[in-house]
Amino acid sequence: MKRSLVVLAVLALALMSFAAVTYADDEVLPHFTDGRVNAFDINAPVAIFPVYVYPYADDINMGVLDHIEFWGYVYSGSETIDKVLDVTAAQIQSADNSEGSVMVASANGYSLYLEADATLTLVAPTSPDGVTYQFNWEQSF
Repeated sequence: MKRSLVVLAVLALALMSFAAVTYADDEVLPHFTDGRVNAFDINAPVAIFPVYVYPYADDINMGVLDHIEFWGYVYSGSETIDKVLDVTAAQIQSADNSEGSVMVASANGYSLYLEADATLTLVAPTSPDGVTYQFNWEQSF
């Protein structure tokens, strides 16, 4: 009888563990829904927004990258969020990354690089607590 209770208890625990794992898979990670590229990076000191133009007003799926806006902290004693960098698609497309990573633009301590693999990397200035933020992503043009 005791052995049956132990087996039943183990079986019940196993089923509860399976239910917890199933629930964990259904959870949604915290993220921003405002269109930023780094939406799942909750602690990012900068928000990266690609801005598209639509040459065919009746086709919302035909967006063409116009520019990328970067909104973040300037770390000049103020805790306000400002536009810290604005890079046009033309600037990115004209950058020569044939030799490797190349800086496309820089302002307010933020730098945007076009990598040899055609991805983009943003490097933010070091925060007052000594953390340097980098974010790499693929951007279609």
